[in-house]
Amino acid sequence: MRASAFILIALLTAASAQEPQPNIQLSADLRDDARLTAIVAAYSKGYGKEFGGAARNAAGEIVFRFVGREFVYDDAKKKTFADLLDRPDIKDTFCQTYPIRNPTDRLPENFDPGRFRVEELFKALYGSTESEVLHNCITVDFCGHQVKFNARCGAADALRAVGKNLEALLVKKPALKEYVAELGGTFQWRFIAGTKRLSNHSFANAIDLNVKKSAYWRWEPSSKLSTFSRKDWPVEIVEAFENHGFIWGGKWWHYDTMHFEFRPELIAYARAHPAEPAPGPVGDEKNAKPSSNKNGDTVLPLTDAVR
Repeated sequence: MRASAFILIALLTAASAQEPQPNIQLSADLRDDARLTAIVAAYSKGYGKEFGGAARNAAGEIVFRFVGREFVYDDAKKKTFADLLDRPDIKDTFCQTYPIRNPTDRLPENFDPGRFRVEELFKALYGSTESEVLHNCITVDFCGHQVKFNARCGAADALRAVGKNLEALLVKKPALKEYVAELGGTFQWRFIAGTKRLSNHSFANAIDLNVKKSAYWRWEPSSKLSTFSRKDWPVEIVEAFENHGFIWGGKWWHYDTMHFEFRPELIAYARAHPAEPAPGPVGDEKNAKPSSNKNGDTVLPLTDAVR
């Protein structure tokens, strides 16, 4: 009896040891910072192979390590909304928690979780030039379309999984097919209009669904920002993406309902530390040169969308 119990304990211990463990890497002197620890855990879950942990560098700064490069965690600068868009650090990326709960109605001013991106980090993860990103792309079958998507960081695999989930959903709810009947696109290396910031489509980790079924803040009067409701957008589509690490541009105050981008770190953080949306820092979006939308109104061109 004792021998059997011993064998059972040994087998359970061995099985436990084989289970994958979170790749949380944080130097001992930083483990008392709860928020820092949470962000490290989110990156570890989202980019287990690429993330090398956090520690202090020779200058005493806290840095996050990805694929052989270091990125400052907190530059200690007070920033306006425009500053966060133009010059964010790692900590700024998590200054707003992506809202997991669905459906989403109205959102507070300048609440744009996921738009404060450290561009050099995305270059390190997905490719630093147009040709490098293109080299990292593979073709993904997505709801009857073949699209280019970045194979790095599991992005292409995640999009393929979303597509399979959506195909099953569309069998049950064929009325939703119009949302993916046409696509706005995936990979396009370009600057965001009026800025020197690269669009996340440049890294081939974002996809736009049917433009004809979309709402985009620059296509509407600015007064609509505070009253726009997301409740009419199909929750099933949003959750299919979120379940595989994508955030939805519809959950930005500067709404963009066609847009989904692969940000597994933000989804991991939001699931572990959910929070209610709150107003963002003061300041306005830097205006780009306008064009005309499908109705002839003066707006920003779709290909130069602020994402």
